[in-house]
Amino acid sequence: MASGQLFIAILNPGVEITPLRLRGWLQKEAAEVNARANPGDGAILRLFLTPKLRYAFTGDKLDAILQTLTERYPAILRIETQLVDTPLDAAAMETQTSKANADLQKLTQLAEEYTQRKQDEAQADIRPAPIQWHKLKNALD
Repeated sequence: MASGQLFIAILNPGVEITPLRLRGWLQKEAAEVNARANPGDGAILRLFLTPKLRYAFTGDKLDAILQTLTERYPAILRIETQLVDTPLDAAAMETQTSKANADLQKLTQLAEEYTQRKQDEAQADIRPAPIQWHKLKNALD
């Protein structure tokens, strides 16, 4: 992923998504995110779940559903879940988008600092080879 882009996708299941429809809806959304990504890109999904959707599954079952998505779609690096009282409205989506952009800038800065530190370490390890003098024997001797 060193040459690709990183992006955060916000997933906000509406009131029409029931616990029975959640898995299919997640599959469809994850497939769209994966299709939108170029080779080498990575996506972090932020999934906002209401208590009705979150507690319809055991923790292990929800983990299994989300892990399946990350295994099936290579562009999806991880899925973060957040519990909300109601599905996000337009203003809350705008706020979450701003937070995601700020988080993305922090991640980009950390990645650049890490890359620079590794480059500096690599250059520090490169030392010129010492000059060695050898006497060549004459082939006729």
